[in-house]
Amino acid sequence: MARTDLDRTRGFTLVELMIVVAIIGVLASVAIPSYLNYQLTAKRSEAYANLASLAKAQKSYFAEFNDYIAVAAEPSFTLGQVPTTFVRDSDPVNAAFATVGWVPEGDVFFDYDTATPADPLTGTCTCTDACFTATAYGNLDGDASLSVMLYTHPDRLGGFCETGQGGNQTPPFEGGARMFDQVARVLVADDF
Repeated sequence: MARTDLDRTRGFTLVELMIVVAIIGVLASVAIPSYLNYQLTAKRSEAYANLASLAKAQKSYFAEFNDYIAVAAEPSFTLGQVPTTFVRDSDPVNAAFATVGWVPEGDVFFDYDTATPADPLTGTCTCTDACFTATAYGNLDGDASLSVMLYTHPDRLGGFCETGQGGNQTPPFEGGARMFDQVARVLVADDF
């Protein structure tokens, strides 16, 4: 019996299916890492928003009481020990920063602290008064290095507090000058 053209139009050959599977595999191998990196970057935006808000709260507190408040990292039990790939309850952060009057918006991926000259936590301070460094730490990608974000408010002479978590971190440089009074990502610690 001779094959007709109608018999060939009923389905796909095995070779055609294998080509389609290979194309889908190549597309997935490119798209999935990009998507995961996009998710990590989106989660990191929490630290930008919360550190800017925390800095405003610290400056408001300073305007009223002429002092900045040092707060140890909260939630302290997670700092650098476990990946923070899932949001955590923000109640420990709320309680720790209650004196300053700052609460993060919603649950958090990052741990937060504030170092001052009165209590430099585990870092060092080159300033004498009227400065603080607020820091966010997170291990969003589950590797051995922390993502570190800083908001550093220097004193009038340019002195500042380092953060001691994740290795003494200082405000990064941009255009030859330190990034003060803005949220800055520490590139040495952050690898995505």
